[in-house]
Amino acid sequence: MLFAAKALAAPSANLSDISGLSATAGAAGVGGTATDLPTIVGSLIGAALSLLGVVFVALVIYAGFLWMTAQGNDEKVKQAKKLLSGAVVGLVLIFASYAITNVVISSLSTALSK
Repeated sequence: MLFAAKALAAPSANLSDISGLSATAGAAGVGGTATDLPTIVGSLIGAALSLLGVVFVALVIYAGFLWMTAQGNDEKVKQAKKLLSGAVVGLVLIFASYAITNVVISSLSTALSK
C-alpha cells in the first residue's frame, strides 16, 4: 500500500528509481549500458553464439529422439548418428569461434583504450 501511494505521489518518476533498482544495479556494477564499440560487438557476438548453443542442444535432443525411435531401422540410426556428429562438429566450431572472437575483441579493446 505504501509503495502504491509512493508511486502515485510521483507520477514523473521511473519505477526503477522508486524501487531502488537503479541504485542496487549501480552498486553491483551492472547498472550502466556499454557504449564503446568493442563491448557492444562482443555482446552481440556472445548472444549469437549463445543462440547457436541452444540450436546445438536442440539438434542433440532431436538426434537422440531419432535414434531411440529407430526401432532397429539401420537407416534411421545412420541418420541420427550423422545428425549427432554434425551437431558435435558444430559445437567445436562454436567453441573455436568464441575463442577467436574473445581474443579479437579483447585485443581491440586494449588497442582502443591506449
